[in-house]
Amino acid sequence: MTNAIAPSLRRFALLALLLATAPAAAQEVMLRGTFSPANVVSAVESEGTGEVAAVLGEDNVLRLDMIFAGLDLGATRAALHTGKYNENGPIQQRLDIDEGATSARMENVEIALTPLTAASVRAGESYIVVGTIEYPEGALRAQLMPQPVRLDQAPASLAPTQPAVVEPRDPTPVPEPEEED
Repeated sequence: MTNAIAPSLRRFALLALLLATAPAAAQEVMLRGTFSPANVVSAVESEGTGEVAAVLGEDNVLRLDMIFAGLDLGATRAALHTGKYNENGPIQQRLDIDEGATSARMENVEIALTPLTAASVRAGESYIVVGTIEYPEGALRAQLMPQPVRLDQAPASLAPTQPAVVEPRDPTPVPEPEEED
């Protein structure tokens, strides 16, 4: 009897293993981050500020717009890193930036990511750092955080198939209590 069960268990175990290791269907995710010196791990003193808005597509291409301003000393580098909000992580991609700029705006920057890096970005475990001469490891940092789906941005697959109709109900009249004489 155990010989008859063994092949079924092996097939079940193989199926479970395949399902566990199969990549999940990637979805488009919107991300936002705010540049701040306080976000740098081992916070620094800088007057700079700014923000990042990004979309990570199903194709694992990160499309971002960013702006920063107010750096005392000009920027020396900008880069996308992977890592949680409270840790420093490895550089995944350097961003083209005018060296020495105290402010910059970048629009429609596209970065092709590996599936592993894209998974980190989708999980909110990525950030962008702007370094300066005084703070080469980072004067500003913006953690890229996934944003909630909003009604005006919902995919067509979530659109209602029929308009919701709510009909008013007639309230049942409640008799007034009779007065006693």
